[in-house]
This record gives sequence, C-alpha cells and structure tokens, in this order.
Amino acid sequence: MRFSSSKVLVALLATLAFTSLVKVQGQGQGQGQQSDTDWLGNDSGYEGDDSDEPPPRDVPLVPQVFKITNLLRTVDLSKPIVREVTSVAILNIGTESVTDYYFPLDSGYLKNLAFIKAENRKTKEPLEMTRDPKDYQYYHIKLSAPLPPNEKTQITVTAHFTNLVRPFPTHVKQGERQQFSYFGNSFALTAYPAAKQKTTIVAPTSTLEILFHLEENVPTVTANQVVLGPFTNVEPLEHGIFEVQYQLPGPLPHVRHLRRDIEISHWGNNLAVEEHYNLINRGALLEGQFNRLDYMRNPVTLREGNMITAFRAEIPKLARDIYYRDEIGNISTSAILHQPDNILLTFKPRFPIFGGWNTTWYMGYNAPLNEYLRRVPGTDKYILKFPAVVPLAQTSYTDIDIRIILPEGAKNVNVQLPYEVDAVENSTTKTYMDSAGRHTVTIYAHNLIEEHGRLEMLVEYEYSASSYLIKPFAAASMLMVIFATSMVFSRLDFRIGQSVLKK
Repeated sequence: MRFSSSKVLVALLATLAFTSLVKVQGQGQGQGQQSDTDWLGNDSGYEGDDSDEPPPRDVPLVPQVFKITNLLRTVDLSKPIVREVTSVAILNIGTESVTDYYFPLDSGYLKNLAFIKAENRKTKEPLEMTRDPKDYQYYHIKLSAPLPPNEKTQITVTAHFTNLVRPFPTHVKQGERQQFSYFGNSFALTAYPAAKQKTTIVAPTSTLEILFHLEENVPTVTANQVVLGPFTNVEPLEHGIFEVQYQLPGPLPHVRHLRRDIEISHWGNNLAVEEHYNLINRGALLEGQFNRLDYMRNPVTLREGNMITAFRAEIPKLARDIYYRDEIGNISTSAILHQPDNILLTFKPRFPIFGGWNTTWYMGYNAPLNEYLRRVPGTDKYILKFPAVVPLAQTSYTDIDIRIILPEGAKNVNVQLPYEVDAVENSTTKTYMDSAGRHTVTIYAHNLIEEHGRLEMLVEYEYSASSYLIKPFAAASMLMVIFATSMVFSRLDFRIGQSVLKK
C-alpha cells in the first residue's frame, strides 16, 4: 500500500471523533431541532463512513489492453456539488484494434453520483457511456472509432457528486464563516496502469488546509489549490487517503422533494406547470438563536453568512401568469428579469433560511403549447419537448416526482428522458368537464442536479381529431342534462294539498 499505517490510524481516529461529535450534538438537540442534524449522518458522505479502510484490491480487472500515459484529475470544491474532471491519454498496447474503455468508480460513491459524461478531449465529441456493475462500478465508454495498436487517444470524463462535503465544525454562529471537510482518494481510480498522474484540488477561497495525505508525497499548496503528485507507475485501483478543510461561503440549498405537474391542453393551447418544493439548507447549523436586528444592520452577514436569502430559477421566456406562494398565501417579494433565452425569476422567502432550516413553497406559470409541441405530418402523433426540471441555482435534489397530465383521449404514450429514472407509472387524472379522465404519466427520479435541468424530455402520444370532440361533447351533454332536468322540474307540482277556493 502507498500510505503510512500511522497516518491511516490518525485519519480513522479523526473520523471516529467527528462521527461521535455529530451523534452527541444530534442527541443534545431539542425535539424541534432534531431533524436539523439528521442529514449530517447517513444521508451524506462516502457510503462506507463507518470504515475508512481502502476497499480490497482483489477485484476482477478488465482486459489490460490499454496503458495510461498521462492522467490529469481536477476536483472542484468551489460549489456544494463536487465536480471531478478526469482527462486521460491512453495507448493501445494490445495486438488488435479496441473500442471499449472502462472507467472505474469507487462503489462507495455510487449513491452520491448525480451526473457523468464522457467525451473526446480534442474534438469534444460525446462518447457513449453505459454502466457495467462489478465489485467496483465500471462505466463502459465506447470510443468513437476503433483504436489501432500502438495508437493514442484522449478521453475526458466529467462526474458530479452530491453530499460528499460536510461542515466541520457542524455549528457556527450567526454571520460566522463556515468550513467544510472533504475526504478522497489521492490517486485517480483507473482500471489500467498509469505511467503518470496528478490531481489538483480547487477550493473557492485561499483558506485551504491539507489535513492528511500520503507520507511519500508532500502536496503543493498555492492560493486556493492543492496539487497531489505527480505520481508515477500507479497500479490499477490504487488507493491513498487525503483530507482537506476549506471555507465555502454561502448556503448549501438542497431540495428533499420536488413534485412537478405539467398539464397539456390542446383546446386552450396551454402548457401549465406547477412545482411544489420541500427544501433544506445543508450548511453548518446555527449556533444559538437567530437575531434579526444583527441580521438587518450587519451587511457582512448577508454576503458571508450561510443563510439563504433568495432563490433564482430560469423559466421559459414565454412564460406568463407567474406566481409564487407558500402555505400562508401569495409572496410578493419576487422579481422577474427578461433575458434573451429565458426569464430569471428571483424570489425571497419570508425569513432567511439558516443551516438545518427548512421551507416549503410552490410556484407555477403558463406557457403557449405550440412553442413546445409538434405534430408529425400526416399522422395523429404529437411530440412534446420540454425541460424535465427547472433547476434552482447550485441546488441538488433528492427525490423528484414529475407528473405529465395529457389531454383526454391521448393514447400510445411514450416518455423519453436523457437520464436514468427509478420508475414510471401510468394512471388517470380527472379534472373539470372530464368523462373518462386524462392519461397521466408519473416519473420518479432521485439525486438530480442543476445540469439535468439543461436536458429536455420527449413526450410522444397520439391524439386523433375525434378526441378533440370529447370535451365539447361532454360539455354539451352536461348542458342538455341540466336543461332537460330543469324543464321536467318546472312542470312538476310540489305543493302539499289543494289551494283554498276563493269565497
């Protein structure tokens, strides 16, 4: 192994002390604050937090047909969502042309992986990437063209992880700057031997400290960066622990649950969207009581504190009838900025949201349907192309439910999303003037981030000309029933007994 046993012991003791501190502080909170510290436990960090020993090396390896001549990895900690970019230069050392490259991902980080993609480093051409599960999680990358023997190519893999950083200390005073801790592998995990590799860790500020690293390699610290390596002759699946502590100004907004309703109306040429949010600030918890007077008179608190004072969301540029409400009612502290490609919606909650605090609200808007819906010529098929999620800036999502309510009479529905989902359910929703109800598709997904909001979903369905008549026929039938009932009742005599004769 490439790390010192004494150093590993120190790291284990530090991790156990941190875990014990979190448990003790969580147990010491009152009943009303107990939920605030729950997310500091099993819901964040490496899946194997209870044991920081490196995973076993005796796992099945992929065919050793490549040699990595150079590898550069950048771990970006400037935002709450960790962004890792790995660029590799590979050489085909086999005797045949090869199109399959395997990229391993530590199984302990699988639940934290939110987004991953691969591309050719020079041409930026996207490469097909599929999951190939083993003891380690391998991602199978298909090269754009077969790589002949003794030829080189370059690949860049970009991965985004959620819940990998944790506040340390777990509590800060109002206006105090928060710090975070990050554990990682000193080596970029590879399935092939690497002749040379280097890792650069980028923090948002120059307040950066390396707490633990490999004994034989002293990191280079410059401004807001830490450089690990370069390492030479690194074996496949090599491990070495490192830990950094750094300042991360600003809040860590996280949506625990989002329900998004998208309702399609052909008669009104309208696309109605409504979103229900349940959000928590995953920054360091507030120590003591909230002081509104200090909050209002100290502008530094607004700039450097970890509270959430406003949300920003980009919605379609043709959106109208925009609203933002919570359980109490309408919230007027919002602003709309029309941009060339979209509308920037900025809205403020009723109170600042400190670390561990929660809030709920819902927002919605209408948009012209013909801007997103296309009909396949000569058929009854329609295709809707629309963003599956309108993301909040620098926000991650645990669970998302997307309900697509189609017009009554729609059939042969097919929904395509550019990322994996947990489940897709079909049901029926009945609203005003419906007879049989509307076909509804509900999509369940988890662990999404801002990058998913830039991707669009496709909804295909058939809607015949006769289906247009369902709504007016139902309305006309209802009116006829009302008029007929009124005519019948107008001719009935409901008087009790006979009228008194005039004398």
